[in-house]
Amino acid sequence: MVKNASLPARRSIGAAEKVANILAAVCARPEGLSLTELAGVLGLDPGLLHRYLNTLTAARLLHRDHRSRLVTPGTALLAARQAAATHYSRQSSAFLAALHQLHGELHETLSVLRWTSKGPHAVWVKDSPDTLALTYRLGAVLPLLSTASGHVCLAYAPPDEVRALLSLEWPRQRAEQGPILNRWSVQDLVAEIRRRLARSRNYLHRVSALSTPLFDLEHRFWGVLTVLGPSPRFAYGWRGPNARGLHAFGQAQAVPDNFVEGLRAMQSAEERYP
Repeated sequence: MVKNASLPARRSIGAAEKVANILAAVCARPEGLSLTELAGVLGLDPGLLHRYLNTLTAARLLHRDHRSRLVTPGTALLAARQAAATHYSRQSSAFLAALHQLHGELHETLSVLRWTSKGPHAVWVKDSPDTLALTYRLGAVLPLLSTASGHVCLAYAPPDEVRALLSLEWPRQRAEQGPILNRWSVQDLVAEIRRRLARSRNYLHRVSALSTPLFDLEHRFWGVLTVLGPSPRFAYGWRGPNARGLHAFGQAQAVPDNFVEGLRAMQSAEERYP
């Protein structure tokens, strides 16, 4: 009885995935797709796809032109996309405003780095009011073994992705540090980073960089928030305003969905309407 009761749930999940794939494929080609093209893209039987299209067209999620027979997004789908875009834009704007507020409180260079399989790369940087030599450009990918941001990623990022990046960094770091850098020393480093982060949620690296992990709304590791500044202003380490500011931000803020996309949209709008 239990096994039979579970079968409808599996079928409904499969149907939902097919619907999601159909809608995504049509949105990716807003100029329109024929039934044959759409079936080829999705790998679905044309007869089965036709039944889905009838249902989605009746719900106004899709539209099928009577003459060309091309499938395009329907009015209900377009309205939902617009509502979602507005929602994500509002969340991104609020998160960005919180970052600007933190920057105004700390008066140091502040950066947000997004974790990807290629490493942590800068998606937002706000420079210090003072001249600072230690900074980096948008899009820069930071190494894992020699930066505070990279060390945080060592502790939180997917292990398989971390191992792949470490294998690329290893030759250069080994040439610089010699035999002191080995598999066991890296394991000790990761363990120490995790202990520090568990204790304070911040990670201090060579005095002049302080980092904290960022998580999304589902509590998944998203990236790193780092403050950079001259050593004299980081003299108090964990007790200083930089550490307290990062800790409070990490506790109160979660990175909204599509933040990077929202950031790009806002930057494009500023370029068009300065």
